[in-house]
This record gives sequence, structure tokens and C-alpha cells, in this order.
Amino acid sequence: MKIGLLAGSGNLPLEFLKSTSQKGNETVLFAIRGITDNEVYSFADKVYEIEPFKLGKFLSFVKKERPDKMAILGKVEHSEALSLKNLDIKAVTFLFSLKDKRAEAIIGGIIKEIEKLDVEVIDPTPFLSHLLPERGILTGKVNRDLEKDVEFGFRIAKEIASLDVGQTVVVKNGVVIAVEGIEGTDKCIERAAELAGKGFVVCKAARKGQDMRIDVPTIGVNTIEKIGSLGGRALCVEAGKTFILDRNELIRKARKFGVTVIAV
Repeated sequence: MKIGLLAGSGNLPLEFLKSTSQKGNETVLFAIRGITDNEVYSFADKVYEIEPFKLGKFLSFVKKERPDKMAILGKVEHSEALSLKNLDIKAVTFLFSLKDKRAEAIIGGIIKEIEKLDVEVIDPTPFLSHLLPERGILTGKVNRDLEKDVEFGFRIAKEIASLDVGQTVVVKNGVVIAVEGIEGTDKCIERAAELAGKGFVVCKAARKGQDMRIDVPTIGVNTIEKIGSLGGRALCVEAGKTFILDRNELIRKARKFGVTVIAV
């Protein structure tokens, strides 16, 4: 089977290509110049490189290759997509056709454009199931005070994610300190640390009824380093709906910083 991948930044596209190839599939990478990590290129059987936000060129490459299935993985900064810089005519027309410019609407719209070419955009989790945590404590300890903040923060994060405002909420002692917006997770955590000091709890959630083809929450070692270096107490993610990259190293770093990691 020929499987295509539109790849943003980060290690998630790399994990997908490794898993897809191991299962005996032919892989075609649609890389975004300056965004897709260079390491990803060598793990695909064929590579097409596209200038950022050249939607027309990307669709022409998909039409040429006709993969049996496609996935969309990796990060593209939402603020960059909305800057309207370097967009081709197809991308401009596409953006102005959307009812709103939330991440879910943009990615969902791109999926519709791909599927107009009779290419199915798939849920990638069968290839990435090893990255999805089961419910429980991955590392650290949970007392009643932390449990209260986790329960409170995760509930708020779930609501915010479902509104497609962001996936991350930072809380401390039953108070919402920061909510992720267009600035991204790291900036949200930095803002929370500045406002609340040490001891904050970071909660990250998927949307209600999360379409696993679209913008699934992802954490990695950098997330833990950010939380730990700023004095955060814990990270809470959603079991079965969050990709954890480099899990062993993430847990090692969490133990070094004394950060509890829990999947709920």
C-alpha cells in the first residue's frame, strides 16, 4: 500500500514513517520546507518538498502520486498560517472559504481538499498506538491536593480544547492561571510560571469527540523540560488521546525535575 504523509515539525511524522515502513508500506512524504524536520526526509521512499502554504502545489503533488491513504501529522504554527504571507491563490481562496480559522477548521478543510482527489485521509493511531498512554501515573506521586488540581484543570482543558481555543490549561490551587491560545503550549506555560510561580499543574486534553486525524495533543521531552525548569509540579494528559514522544527519556527528565506525569 502507498501511504502519503503531509508533515509539519516535530518527531511525530518520523514515528509515523518508521511504523508505516515496518508494516511493509510504500511511503511518500510531502514535506514543508523550513518546517518539516530534515531527519524525516530519509525515512520516506519518495519526497516532495513544498514551500510553506502553497496549497495548490501540494494538491498537485498528491494528484500526481495518488497514494492509497494519507495522514497529516506534525506542527505548523497557527499564527503563521493566519499571517497570509507566502500563500498561493489556492491557499488564499481556501482560507477565505472557511467559516472560521480555528485549527480544526483549517485542517478539516485540507482533509476535504485531499479527499476530493479520491485519497482517503486516515486516522494514524493504528501506526502510532505505541505512543498512546494508558490511564495511570507514568511517574511521580499524587496526593489529594494534586489530585484536586488535576481533576479541576483537566475538566477545564477539555472544555477549552472542544472550543478549539487551545489544548492546554495551567492551574494552581484550584485557580486557572493560563489558557493556551494561538501562542502555543510553551508560551502558555511560561506565562503561567510568571504569574503563579512554582507549583503549577499543566493539563492537556483532546477535544470532545476528537477526530484523531486532526491536531491530536502531543507531548515530548521539551514539554517536561519547560515545566520542570520553571518549577511546575505536574503534567496531566488524556489517556489514549495524547501522543507521548520519547517516553523513556520524558520519564527520566520528569524524575530529574520532580514532575509528576499522569494520564487520566
